[in-house]
Amino acid sequence: MPAPSSAGARTRFTELLNEMLRYAAALKKILLDERKALESQDTANIEAAIETKGNSVAKLQELDSRRMKLCARNGFATGPEQMQQTIAWCDDGESVAELWEKLLAIAAESSTLNMTNGAIIRVRQQQFESSLSVLRGVTPGADTYGRQGGESSGLGHRSLAQA
Repeated sequence: MPAPSSAGARTRFTELLNEMLRYAAALKKILLDERKALESQDTANIEAAIETKGNSVAKLQELDSRRMKLCARNGFATGPEQMQQTIAWCDDGESVAELWEKLLAIAAESSTLNMTNGAIIRVRQQQFESSLSVLRGVTPGADTYGRQGGESSGLGHRSLAQA
């Protein structure tokens, strides 16, 4: 088998990273839209964002798998240094490195957005559970285990119908 061409690999990495950048930018926009929907409590848009987000993440995972396989086909072992070694080998004009850095930056921004959206969801869930506890006539957070490890007794077990 002939030795892999660094120029050919550079072209394939450039094409693949550009495709990954398109999906990563789309994911970032989806996360921003999800944030707006969460803030306005727009259920339909929240559900749409969640579905679209899942599809985008799946596509990015598929593309990243292709990237890792391409690195491996060119002789670079899987691991944290794989892409840096690949860039050092094939990227004479730093175009691959630039695309990779852009992709990492968008991924970091998207991660922050996703964590923020998750925090909003957790706060809303706590607010809902607190309101439900009030309706049930119990102190929020009182539904815990007793000293012996069994469930605590008392008002925490009243159903909403009983309240």
